[in-house]
Amino acid sequence: MTRRPFFLTQKRPSPQTPLNSGVRAFFYMDLVATLRNKIDVLDDGEYIPGLKAVLLHIETAFRHLSRGQEADDDTAFTDAIYRTNQAFEGSIKEAYRVLASQDPAKKRPFDIEVYLEKNKVFRSRVLSQFTTYRTEWRNPSAHDYKLDFDESEAFLAIVSVSAFACLLLDQMTERLSYLKSQAEAEAQKQAIAETLSGSLNASLLTRTVDVLRQFCSTYTPSLSSTLHHTETQFIGALHGFLASAAPELTVLTEARLAKDRPFRADLIVERGEEKLVVELRRRIDRKNFQNVLAQVEHYMLISGIKNGIALFLPESLSQLEVQEIDISGIGGRLTVLSPEGSNPSLQGTLRRQAGSAPLS
Repeated sequence: MTRRPFFLTQKRPSPQTPLNSGVRAFFYMDLVATLRNKIDVLDDGEYIPGLKAVLLHIETAFRHLSRGQEADDDTAFTDAIYRTNQAFEGSIKEAYRVLASQDPAKKRPFDIEVYLEKNKVFRSRVLSQFTTYRTEWRNPSAHDYKLDFDESEAFLAIVSVSAFACLLLDQMTERLSYLKSQAEAEAQKQAIAETLSGSLNASLLTRTVDVLRQFCSTYTPSLSSTLHHTETQFIGALHGFLASAAPELTVLTEARLAKDRPFRADLIVERGEEKLVVELRRRIDRKNFQNVLAQVEHYMLISGIKNGIALFLPESLSQLEVQEIDISGIGGRLTVLSPEGSNPSLQGTLRRQAGSAPLS
């Protein structure tokens, strides 16, 4: 019995078509490189062997796909699905280890899936990919031993499980960076509290700018390591620092700005009725600088949040300077924090270091 979903009823592509196989091979290499890079930036931990096994299963699945194409062996496509199933189960086990802080060794995959769903551990985009793979590929192949899959189905399964693994790794990476940064801040809690005491009762904007300045002066890695840090890691680290240094603030990461819009902010910081949007960039890019500001302004407009911060991280320890931009459409303010001397909009103008004067 061959499984033929309604969306795959078109004529099967010829395995011998050079363009077809070449495009698929290029796409595969890009997927695997992305997944490998996401694993490589992580610190060593119990989760690393499992994540590397996930990567190996996906690589092996593509080799089965290639074998089916080159040798005209249709059984290889079903073999590819069984490998993507292993990658799927390995992914959720390591997610359980990192996101739930639980040992998956003695847990059945079914029990882990139930736990992750019941406790709403996955973010919406991760959950969507999780549901798609489980419904379209894992469940049918696991519950019907007579089922066979064709070339297109095998390729789509590889793409689907790779997308799930990549998005899941982003969430896991952010969580690990959060925990590490929070622990480091807790070890210096009293000193940090004394440094930030002057803004404790200030406006949310002033308080957040003060905390961000402190974060950049204590967390920012050296230039050589910055090149290997991702924005996801920095977002998690910033969230962890805020949780320790300013526990009165509520921080949401990858937060949707409006129910009917797909846009998400890196962070939304709240205190009581006050809110602000924070967008983070690893470094300042003069060519893209104005686009980043326009993006934050757009987020403010569609969300109705009147204060926003664009944070450009320094590549080495340095003072941050402030640019304040009025957003007349909503009576709001966009604050730009950037390494001293790097903001192209402030060239030839009077510069002010962050924290040198209170923000309204």
